Amino acid sequence: MNEYNEIDVLIIGYGAAGANAAIAAHDAGSRVLILEKQAHGGGNSAVCAGAMVVPENIDEAIKYYRALACGTVDEQMICAFAEAMVGIPDLLSSLGVEYKSEPTISPSFTSLMNGRLKQLHINPTGENGFRFLEKQVKDRQIDVLTNIQVKTLIQEPKTKEIHGAIAQYNGKDITLMARRGVILSCGGYGANPNMIANFNVPGIAEHIFTNGSPGNTGDGISLATQAGAVLWHMSSVEWGRFCAKVPSEKYNTAVGYGIGRTNHPGSYLFVNKYGKRFMAEDAVLSHCKSPLDILYYDHKNAEYPNLPAYMIFDHTQLTKRSIAPTADMFYKRRGGIVGYALGHQIYDWSANNQAELDKGWIIKANSVCELANKIGIQADLLEKTVNQHNQACADGNDAQFGRKAKSLIALETPPYYAIELGLTLINTQGGPKRNANCQVLDHKDSVIPRLYAAGELGAFFGFLYQIGSNYPEAWATGHIAGKMVASESSLRK
Repeated sequence: MNEYNEIDVLIIGYGAAGANAAIAAHDAGSRVLILEKQAHGGGNSAVCAGAMVVPENIDEAIKYYRALACGTVDEQMICAFAEAMVGIPDLLSSLGVEYKSEPTISPSFTSLMNGRLKQLHINPTGENGFRFLEKQVKDRQIDVLTNIQVKTLIQEPKTKEIHGAIAQYNGKDITLMARRGVILSCGGYGANPNMIANFNVPGIAEHIFTNGSPGNTGDGISLATQAGAVLWHMSSVEWGRFCAKVPSEKYNTAVGYGIGRTNHPGSYLFVNKYGKRFMAEDAVLSHCKSPLDILYYDHKNAEYPNLPAYMIFDHTQLTKRSIAPTADMFYKRRGGIVGYALGHQIYDWSANNQAELDKGWIIKANSVCELANKIGIQADLLEKTVNQHNQACADGNDAQFGRKAKSLIALETPPYYAIELGLTLINTQGGPKRNANCQVLDHKDSVIPRLYAAGELGAFFGFLYQIGSNYPEAWATGHIAGKMVASESSLRK
């Protein structure tokens, strides 16, 4: 590894943030090395929808992000973030990115922006955006090492400066020194059950699956805290729709993301372990900040009564369409893939659900009573729930949860089916606290010298999140971090 002894900037994590940081640092005259623990780069960036929702006006952007921050971010950071996000079109243009722009409506605080948000598309998903960045990195001959696990940062005890990292590569520990600094761009902790339990919801991590990279195990959080960093925004996570629990366990990532596609009409119900409905099946789950019904905690009985949960449906639903989105559906609707399982061809749901039925992931029974027995639910309770639903369908009114009338279709065609649900985690926002220059801060809000963070690792969003913002944030903060670290004085001449 002697060829890497003369590195100026060491970047840990190769997604959109890491790639942008590498490009900016290289273009500022630094020699850069990118480390990626997976066999390939991309991270969450390469499997996201790829939308960039950015403001057009700086003054309104400041008001908007101030409202989204809910007091979790200081004014200097709000202004810097607003400026960076407004500047995304210029950043894309400077890199030669071709994109489309269209006006969009924000789901939050629309009155503050007067509709002045626009959505940028890099034809058309995050995968294409990362492929563009990957080519830029290769064209600059920036070195990338994959299948490498960073174990610790090298920190000077007195000054607290970060001088590099120790990593495991090909079964051996190697030391990598960085003359100007280190950038952490290694994503969140969506694939770390222990961190999910400690920072968010304890006791049910086995029901939660990441829709992003399984490499997002919170490495940056561990590395930064070892160096003295303070954490922020750890409670802020972005939930997604349901997935299929059994195959998600098998593949360690959300499989069947969007199962039931809650906004579609259909002869299906979501029921808990007591055979009771617990939510309107057409409710929106993605990026929801109100408490999710499936995560309701019963203090009296000290349990999560809605877990495990099941999708119950009849033969009409089974034969209507795939109960989970397929790669083909994504291409037809979006022009590209969203989600790690589909994006990396780990598993694609069958168009007629037969493969999943054959695997036993979908449980089949001739009656509702038999189905209840097979999944361990009290039969009379599940039968009562199905009968109540069918009556609501006949009445055209779901008095219990307010499911829209057009989505109410009775379960009345045997055989009947069940599939256990998992809850999908899109991504996490928390990580080491950083300032407007993307420098990592300690518990006194002092800069840890030569340590930077970018992307969703310690993202801006501490509570409310504007959909389509983490992706441009990765580009913007990666660029800022790369430019800033390149401006550091060199430790060795």
